[in-house]
Amino acid sequence: MKHKKYHLIYFFSLLLFILSFISTASAQTSYLDSLDGKYALQFQISENFTLTNFQGAMLSGKYQLGKRSALRLGISLSFDDASWDRESILSDTMNYFETNKSTSIGITISSQYLSYLIAREDVGFYLGTGPTFGFGVSNSEGEYKVADSTVEKGSGSGDFYTIGLDLIAGVEWSFHKDMTLSAEYGIKFYYNHQTSKSESFRRKEERTNELFGLTYNYINFGISVYF
Repeated sequence: MKHKKYHLIYFFSLLLFILSFISTASAQTSYLDSLDGKYALQFQISENFTLTNFQGAMLSGKYQLGKRSALRLGISLSFDDASWDRESILSDTMNYFETNKSTSIGITISSQYLSYLIAREDVGFYLGTGPTFGFGVSNSEGEYKVADSTVEKGSGSGDFYTIGLDLIAGVEWSFHKDMTLSAEYGIKFYYNHQTSKSESFRRKEERTNELFGLTYNYINFGISVYF
């Protein structure tokens, strides 16, 4: 618990460090001047310098709103269609058979507004914030049978939604006229709501789960390609 507390202190210390330079930073030529009005695709740099999804999003992009601001958007889609069978031996004369099918689909959209508080010739410091929204549904069906007895059928369904808010602080380096590297710390506040229903010959059940959470000390290291 102490380590988590120190991570929060480091994060807010970084914010104060950046803000302390705002009043003394003078206007000067910056790499951001040439990126005004451009779009960019973003990729996460992972182990062994391989490129993956930025912020876990299937597609992540950025638009430079002005010389000192940008809008970032990430979209993720998920789809699963699975089926499985199982046979169990309960005794020498009794077998148990089970067949299941399930389908689930979900979408997550996240966005952040970035403000570059300090911009040098090829380096910029920025703060950002924005909402995250996710939604998904699932359905399942199953059949259960013991030896030659009557088949018992069951079904289930569920859905969830998540609402969150990101706070980020980072640094960006322009190593090419159309490419930048960025490293940032982030904090996410979120609320998750889940409901599920299941029904069979013997019982019917409904559940609702709610969760408020805080995720911090996550780090993104990525590359942006402008066009």
